[in-house]
Amino acid sequence: MTPAERVAANLKLLRTRRGWTQAELAANSGASENRIWGLEVGRRRVTVNDLAQFAEVFGVTPERMLSNDPEAEDTIEERDPVYEVTVDGGLTHSVNAGTVDTGETWTAFYLRGVQTFLAPTARILGIRLITEEGPDA
Repeated sequence: MTPAERVAANLKLLRTRRGWTQAELAANSGASENRIWGLEVGRRRVTVNDLAQFAEVFGVTPERMLSNDPEAEDTIEERDPVYEVTVDGGLTHSVNAGTVDTGETWTAFYLRGVQTFLAPTARILGIRLITEEGPDA
């Protein structure tokens, strides 16, 4: 399933879990009923704005709209590591990455095989793994 198909499927899943009709979702989101129908059946393309808009309406993150179950709770073990990367000039980036490849010229961060951040190694002042405390900490 493509990411756009996953978002469309989750749109319908979340709508039906709430017992909403397409008209009710349209009223809650500001999108037209025709647009919602088109997204759910694959006749309209999902845009970044659609992704953000419907994630907000359903109270989930845009990333969760791309997952197999947008309302499933992540456990600490399932969360992706977050790195704080500081480059010269003091600019700091938060980067989700499962692996970090520190090469002589470039440092690349990857999440599930997809590059999420790339910086010249010589410009990186520091990399720090950020850990989150568990919910009952």
